Amino acid sequence: MASEETADEKLEKIANTSDLGVAIKRLERKVSLQEAELQESFHTMLVSLKPKNLLKTTLHEVQESTELKHNLFKVALGLGAGYFSRKLIVGQSAGFVKKALGTVLQYGVTHFISKKPGQENGNENAYSRPKKKNIFKRLLSI
Repeated sequence: MASEETADEKLEKIANTSDLGVAIKRLERKVSLQEAELQESFHTMLVSLKPKNLLKTTLHEVQESTELKHNLFKVALGLGAGYFSRKLIVGQSAGFVKKALGTVLQYGVTHFISKKPGQENGNENAYSRPKKKNIFKRLLSI
């Protein structure tokens, strides 16, 4: 429709100064309407980017998506199990070797619990992701 409107405007011939004045007024009105629409869309964007609204939108998406809820649950369960297994092994005061082994155990338990179905034997499936991701992206994509 916009292309038809511009095509009609291009075909319109201006014969005298009164036609020119009408065309100028029409274009000024069009510009003012476009500016108002742009300001409104900018205001809407600013409101949607407020932290409160971002959090509300994210929580709503989590509530609606069962797969995302399941993934978040598995990540939380894996991280919690890894943390508590490390605390059980390492304890309050431990040496460097014991702390390092506790960290390795924490990573292993976290990875084992939060592993996706079908990845136990390295099988490729719809849930699989490329292996070359940093740890943060891998944790968030579980």
